[in-house]
Amino acid sequence: MDEYAIISSDQEQPVIGADWSSGALSDELEIHANSADLSLQLAEEQSQLHDILAISEMPINDTGSGSDSDGSSGNETDKEPGKYYYPGFEELVNPRPPEVGMRFPTLEDATRYYSAHALLSGFVAIRGPNFMRKKFHVECNRSRKLAPSQDLKRKREVYSVNKAQCEARAVVKPVKGQWEFTSVRSEHNHPLCPSPSLTKFFLSCKHMSAEEKSFLRALQQSSIHPKKAMKIFKRMRGILGSLPFNTKDANTSQCAEQQGKPNSDVETTVKHLKELELQNPCVSITMQTDEDSIVRSLFWTDARSRLDYEIFGDVLSFDTTYSTISHNMLFTSISGMNEHGRTLVFGYALLQDRKAETFKWMFQTFLHVMVGKMPRAIITDQDEAIAKAISEVMPQVKLRFCKFHVMRKAREKLGGFIAARGDINSELHALVNNSLTETEFEEGWAALIERYSASGNEYLQLLWETRKEWVPVYFKEDFYPFVEMTGCCEGSNLLFRDYVLPKDRIEKFLERYEDVQERIMETDDEDRLQSRTEPSCFSMQPIEKHAARIYTRQIFLKVQRELLHSTAFNVQEIQTGTVYRLEKVSAYENPEFDRNSFELLVEPSTNAIKCECAKFTRDGIPCCHIFRLFTQFGVNEIPGQYIVPRWTAKFKEEQMKQYREKCLDSRGTDQSENTMRYGMLLSKVADIGKEICGDGSKCDKFRLELEAIQGKTGNGGMRNT
Repeated sequence: MDEYAIISSDQEQPVIGADWSSGALSDELEIHANSADLSLQLAEEQSQLHDILAISEMPINDTGSGSDSDGSSGNETDKEPGKYYYPGFEELVNPRPPEVGMRFPTLEDATRYYSAHALLSGFVAIRGPNFMRKKFHVECNRSRKLAPSQDLKRKREVYSVNKAQCEARAVVKPVKGQWEFTSVRSEHNHPLCPSPSLTKFFLSCKHMSAEEKSFLRALQQSSIHPKKAMKIFKRMRGILGSLPFNTKDANTSQCAEQQGKPNSDVETTVKHLKELELQNPCVSITMQTDEDSIVRSLFWTDARSRLDYEIFGDVLSFDTTYSTISHNMLFTSISGMNEHGRTLVFGYALLQDRKAETFKWMFQTFLHVMVGKMPRAIITDQDEAIAKAISEVMPQVKLRFCKFHVMRKAREKLGGFIAARGDINSELHALVNNSLTETEFEEGWAALIERYSASGNEYLQLLWETRKEWVPVYFKEDFYPFVEMTGCCEGSNLLFRDYVLPKDRIEKFLERYEDVQERIMETDDEDRLQSRTEPSCFSMQPIEKHAARIYTRQIFLKVQRELLHSTAFNVQEIQTGTVYRLEKVSAYENPEFDRNSFELLVEPSTNAIKCECAKFTRDGIPCCHIFRLFTQFGVNEIPGQYIVPRWTAKFKEEQMKQYREKCLDSRGTDQSENTMRYGMLLSKVADIGKEICGDGSKCDKFRLELEAIQGKTGNGGMRNT
């Protein structure tokens, strides 16, 4: 940065540069005094500070004319009244209020000095009018008079500055080849910013340089979430980590850029999917057209997804979080859960609207592609159109609305009502999450409504009337694995939120489809490899080692957590051999139910144990209370009646074997059988590759064998394209 001089009227000798031994950053600089790169670091920090304080132009009509002379810098920016100025590093290190008689080499130095004083004092300085280019005003940005509005009901302009006819300013004139403050007024007629650190929230300080915009664009194209992008910018800033923009600004930039790009129409989407189908013959695409043969909705899936549905299609979740920008089409996914408790996506759809007829078409298409196999249960966002479609297409399927979605919508609808009633929100959540019986919930609801005089609230009444569609206690006997912890729909959201925005371009959804599928496969391969290793146990109990042998790794970790929590309870026998009560004697983190006692019933003839928390029927693994009774009774292995096969390490392999035999026994070579064979071969080759990829000689031998098989089957002349 160029050095500048301040020359007072009674001191003709200039003081060149700034005193680096004092000022706000002296302590910080001493920390780095021994660094060999101190000068480079200071230069970088200085550049960063310049970026932080770089602010946008807001032009104001010029009141003067003529050419700049008598020592002006000649820079074109000096000719722009209303321009915000960027204070330099030295100005901020050694602040000194502007005084009459101060002189500067150029006009730019004078305006920058006053701008530094403005930011440290809590306001923003701009270039005001000039008179024949001989006298310039640098003034508060609230100095002008706001023109009266004719429309009193007009919306407030977000980016406007409320003018107040403030008189604070400095007058700069050329004197003896330099620029001198000839008049300084420091009184403001409006409140100033209480702290210099808060000036970054000024509209004029919200600035993003061209380099920052370019870097942010690269992060966005790499699917970096705005919050993560902000962390990267802050890390790059180092000790001067303050940013002239926030996460919202970064997100707005991304949305604005995407909205500026044309959204491809549905026909272009169809073309892209057709190309994908040529590259991968096992991709299946179904289109819904209108009377003019125009494509309105799309559904697609692939062989692996169909095979996964055959094995793990007992419980589905349906998510409608995402939509396209221009056409406002819904981007939806139908997902489930594999043997590791991970999310699987069985199919994707782009739907023209949220009408029940459109959802009905999608579910009918899904069942047709999946050869008519019905799920046992579905969980989805609260939507009457979806509920109607499911009741018509799959009337025998159990439908449940996602609790997290219902409560989030209730929070939006009841914001003011909840704020006026103190603890009603926390008590409502506690009632919904901790009720173990329907009677307990219904009595607690009545007491809550009476306690807060909320009987007249229509939305609470609606929640009550629909309670059997979303409150967990009404689904305690139904298998909806692990939805109480994260929500099934929330699990599918986790797959997409790092790749697309809630409203995004069609192209982005299509691009990220393959990324999501690849991520699912990679995670599945990692889980399968990890399940072949022996996990560590926290105790010497044989039942824990037995669990480690039978369950997949991710499910074992959940079971292990229940085993650990079981040690927090004491057992009390209420009725000999049949009724037991567990009392919590030690607290632990994140209990599923925030209560201190649980009752368990034991059936003497079968030794079956039923806990009132019903975790086994809900999630398919024994709860910590059942494990505590196992310890009490000396049970060293988990009884077979408490082992759900879909969570075991051998389940998928056994299911694949059954389907393989089914395909060999069946006749015909229709598309579904081709798909099944493709999926099985793909899975088998992937398993072999995973085992031998670390041995080069084995890989070479396997490749040669594959080529030999390819030649024997008559495909030796095939080439990759």
